[in-house]
Amino acid sequence: MGQKIIVNGEVKQLPKVFNSEEELAEFLDEVLERALKNPDYASKFKEGSVTLTVELSDVGIYKEGITSVEFAFEYKNGIHYLKTTYSKTGYNVWAYKPWKRVIEPVG
Repeated sequence: MGQKIIVNGEVKQLPKVFNSEEELAEFLDEVLERALKNPDYASKFKEGSVTLTVELSDVGIYKEGITSVEFAFEYKNGIHYLKTTYSKTGYNVWAYKPWKRVIEPVG
C-alpha cells in the first residue's frame, strides 16, 4: 500500500497498488473465492498445511502490476486456517534480496 522502507540507509518507496486495507481485503477475498471454485485449486486442500499460489489470469481477475497471489494455510483439528497471504509476482511486487542487500521488482 505504498509504504516507505529503509534499505541500507536509503529510503525506498514501494508501489501503491491498493488505496486502503478494505480494498486489499476485498481483492484477496475475491481471488480466494474464485480460486476455490476452480477444481485445480480446490483439489489441493487435503489434510495438512497448504500453500496455494493463484494465477490471477486463471480466475479471471486483473490487478495492474500483480500476476499471482500466494495463500498459506495451516491445518489444525480438521480446519484450514489462513496463516498469511501476499502478492507473489508482477511488476508491482518487490522482493528483498539479502545477498545483494537491495529491494527490486519481481516478475
